Amino acid sequence: PPPAPTVPGARRLPPRGPLLVIAAVLLVLGLGAGVWYINSGQFTRVPAVLGQTEAAATKRITDAGLDVGTTRRAFSDVYERGTVMAVDPAPGERLRGNDTVVLTLSRGPEIVKVPNLRNKPLAEARKALEEEGLAPGVVTREFSDSVAKGAVIGSDPEPGTERAPDSAVALVVSKGAPIDVPDVTGETVADATAALQEAGLTVRVAPERVDSPEDAGAVAAQSLPEGSRAAEGDTVTLTVSKGPALVEVPDVTGETTADARTALEDAGFEVKLKKSFPYLGDTVASQSVEGGSTAPEGSTVILTIKGL
Repeated sequence: PPPAPTVPGARRLPPRGPLLVIAAVLLVLGLGAGVWYINSGQFTRVPAVLGQTEAAATKRITDAGLDVGTTRRAFSDVYERGTVMAVDPAPGERLRGNDTVVLTLSRGPEIVKVPNLRNKPLAEARKALEEEGLAPGVVTREFSDSVAKGAVIGSDPEPGTERAPDSAVALVVSKGAPIDVPDVTGETVADATAALQEAGLTVRVAPERVDSPEDAGAVAAQSLPEGSRAAEGDTVTLTVSKGPALVEVPDVTGETTADARTALEDAGFEVKLKKSFPYLGDTVASQSVEGGSTAPEGSTVILTIKGL
């Protein structure tokens, strides 16, 4: 047959086969990438943190893009106290980002023994108890000639006693060998300070002075009395005397000896009697310090008793 007539201006279209193949390949690749992203790219695996501290385990988990939930605690004979003994989900499990991982920390063995803490400094003893899973309890202090000051004398319960974790253990701590406090009343502040410091004590001087029978500037009182037991470094406070207070002397002339003595002693004076010979009367004839005048508290007033 004769060829078909050619239409003027018409174009010849390229074949579509190769384009369709390319489009199909791209579609498959895109779908594959999407599936990989959905099934793999959004997931992470729980890291291996067994035996690690809570802080180290938490960091590894959060670095992996996961969250850490509320921590649990349980007894374990395998894992040390405070380390991770279990993970939920287990290490290696696949989770989506920001999913939660729960850690279980070891409380140590279900039964622990009280360690021997004798002669350990208090800070070390407390640390040793905590490492064993026990709680440091009440601290009392006693004098000891054999255990250094600040070190443990003993514990309650005693070493070797079995206790549940977190049980409290009371400690007895040494105050060192006892010091017998010397008497320094009546001495100058310098001499008193030297004597107390030589005994191993610390000295403090009270800022206010007081009226006292002691001479002005002498020690009127000390906070720890003579013969009391103190620990090395304990503080003794010294109160310094202003000297005796001036007190008005009662007039007791003409009174009986008994009444005169009572009035003077009530006013803070010592009383001494001077009797004439032969002594037959009981009336005060005169007094060494005139009535109405003042005299140092604690000083002596001499009463002269009438004779015949």
